[in-house]
Amino acid sequence: MRLAALFVGLTLTLSLNPLFAAEKVTLRLGDVKGDRFAALKASGELNNLPYDLKLTAFDSGAPVQEALNAGALDVGFTGDLPFLFVYAAGAPVKAVGAWQNNPDSIALLTRPNAGVHSLQDLKGKQIAVNRGGWGHYLILGLLERAGLKPDDVTLRFLGPVDGRAALTSGAVAAWAPWEPYIATSTAVDGTVRVPQGGGKGIMSGYSYALARDEALSNPEKRKAIADLLVRLAKAQIWAQQHPEEFARVLGKTLNMPTNITASWIADARIRPLVFDASLIGTLQKSADFFHRYQVLPKQVDVSKAFDFSLAAGANQVAKSAQGDKS
Repeated sequence: MRLAALFVGLTLTLSLNPLFAAEKVTLRLGDVKGDRFAALKASGELNNLPYDLKLTAFDSGAPVQEALNAGALDVGFTGDLPFLFVYAAGAPVKAVGAWQNNPDSIALLTRPNAGVHSLQDLKGKQIAVNRGGWGHYLILGLLERAGLKPDDVTLRFLGPVDGRAALTSGAVAAWAPWEPYIATSTAVDGTVRVPQGGGKGIMSGYSYALARDEALSNPEKRKAIADLLVRLAKAQIWAQQHPEEFARVLGKTLNMPTNITASWIADARIRPLVFDASLIGTLQKSADFFHRYQVLPKQVDVSKAFDFSLAAGANQVAKSAQGDKS
């Protein structure tokens, strides 16, 4: 199953209050796989929107960033590392909200017969990763964990669909994906996780809602973005509380088997984060790590990469959810 074919070019437009459609502002939203959009819809958080929402779904974070940089989107949902690269390149975008995936839902996979039974077995092997993304960061951290150096392996820079194909065909010995690629590959291809090959202790698992500076300078779009962040946090909490229903909705929305979407949800354990200045240090650590390995060609100061002014409502939702668990 080629996941990218399910998502690239998928564009939906919502006009849920036609009486005021002529007066409403439109937010152009880009999402990875459409899973957050599916949670928004299934939870009812898209009901009675005071603005129009136009969605384009992508197969990974990099094309979301490209569309934001090109001015084709107002808001994009993506991982922290793709954001780091476009920010370093001077893209006119800022992080305005955040959530977290279980870091172990970013992991190294191998075939049972590939001869990779430990991290040390990676020496001399070819590994598929997405350049500058979660997979690239993970493998560099795993090599450190194993006492290996980057030149002990050969990295093949491939997107997630091609990375999966390379692993199943035997072109590479390992591949570093994230959900839902992990759930799909292990269930369909018979791949397995490399022992100690998860992202815990290496990855933050953070993802961001990003907004173009142009949208942030528009008062009506600012209000719409702040409202969307609240709805997103509520939708993520709803998805946590209704995993079986969300798995069915997600499977139907993305044309994926429910057993795979259920595995994805259970593994990722997505939760909203309080979006405040404590996140700056985490992204700075990632920037410094990639710079040390010359993945980022220059030192980057990420202190200006955030706009915390729209997150008050979403933060209240996240704090309330944390209180419910205490």
